[in-house]
Amino acid sequence: MTIALGVKKYKARVTLDVVKRIETACNQGVVKIAQTLAAGELTTSQMVSILTPVIRAGGNDTNEKEVGQALWDAGLADGMRSIGEILSQVLGSGEDEGNEKEAENLLV
Repeated sequence: MTIALGVKKYKARVTLDVVKRIETACNQGVVKIAQTLAAGELTTSQMVSILTPVIRAGGNDTNEKEVGQALWDAGLADGMRSIGEILSQVLGSGEDEGNEKEAENLLV
């Protein structure tokens, strides 16, 4: 997948290890993270903690500070959209492509 933060585009990858890192960093499961995003209660720190491992797994040599700056420069709305795409992929993993819409509905 590709993560777009403003004009910056990153090759990204979601793996089980990445999901575990995200859950640990946010101190909650991925479904709860999706609910937190949908409620508009995701903090910028959590956003960076979600985006960074996904971007790094895509082969990018970056750190939380750089991802945080890219998020800030792009605007939080771009970050929230990207995180929604990440969570849709996580919640739909192992399923048919058609189920992505169902996962997206959890974020609305």
